[in-house]
Amino acid sequence: MRHPKKSFGFIVHEVARLLRRDFNQRAVNLGLSQAQWRALAYLSHHEGIRQVTLAEYLEIQPISLGRQLDYLQESGLIERRPDPTDRRAIQLYLTPAAEPVLARLWEHAAETQKAALNGIPENEHDALLTLLQRVKLNLLSNDEACDVDRKSSPEGTDNVKSST
Repeated sequence: MRHPKKSFGFIVHEVARLLRRDFNQRAVNLGLSQAQWRALAYLSHHEGIRQVTLAEYLEIQPISLGRQLDYLQESGLIERRPDPTDRRAIQLYLTPAAEPVLARLWEHAAETQKAALNGIPENEHDALLTLLQRVKLNLLSNDEACDVDRKSSPEGTDNVKSST
């Protein structure tokens, strides 16, 4: 019988959970929830993104993101602007007030990363990140292949075998 401590999926999940916990403890003084700072971080790299697309990136429902964005807008950290190409869509932008908050978030992220990689030789940090990126790409490729299989199958998802 396999043990969770020897399972890649369990270990990755536990590491992610512990990274979030460490970061949240460092960032508690900023007054943002984890979901709010995640939205800010993604938005900082995708300004002008539509709200629905940001929700897809964050893997949450648009209505849940809407509540988070309401708070961020009320706090003066983001602004919503009409999309000039689609009058029904809203684009999201950071305000100048978001810059110092993001700077603190990235400082906390660097502190968390330093704690997580403590004792691991520096020359192995890039190798670890490269391997994790390859794992991510493998899984994304698998998702795309499954999507193609589902779309091309006359029975829809019935032919896709479950791995659970």
